[in-house]
Amino acid sequence: MNGFDDLTALDLQSLAEVLTSHAPAQSDLAAGQWLGVVELLTMRLTQGFGDLSTEYWNMCSSAFGYTLDSAVASGAIDYRESLIRRMNLSLALLQKNPPNTRVDLLNPDLLIELLLRELPMSAREASIMSADWRSRDISQIRALRMAKNLVSPGLAIARLAFGEELDPRLQEWETILPSLP
Repeated sequence: MNGFDDLTALDLQSLAEVLTSHAPAQSDLAAGQWLGVVELLTMRLTQGFGDLSTEYWNMCSSAFGYTLDSAVASGAIDYRESLIRRMNLSLALLQKNPPNTRVDLLNPDLLIELLLRELPMSAREASIMSADWRSRDISQIRALRMAKNLVSPGLAIARLAFGEELDPRLQEWETILPSLP
């Protein structure tokens, strides 16, 4: 059971079990197929959630991590795109499930730290660059857009988990978010 078509026929539990075992190997699928597996698992996770055990959530979280890593290794997406996908999936899951510090996909503290560590620039740099972003080089505009695509779900996760008690580093980003392209 290593082909893309085989994976598409699996339910969430079976799909997560296969992917957690690191099957198929990263080299067994083409880049577009790994992107398809990312999309498939994302869909199964957002539709197939429920009152799941921590063990089951951890298996799903591990499967998603392997799938993202494989998509990056295949060239289907880059590392930052994988972060955006992780943040957006976690946001969707946290809108329907309580935070759980024992599950990576449901751990707001871990997700916020990941976000802050991986942002391509500081909030101050983004604020300065966003003032005249239309006149910037395309690579700078992309960096601003990447920051916005990471910060948007990150702020929503923080608000869901912590309410008004935002980390001061996130408060800076919240202030400049509307001015980012």
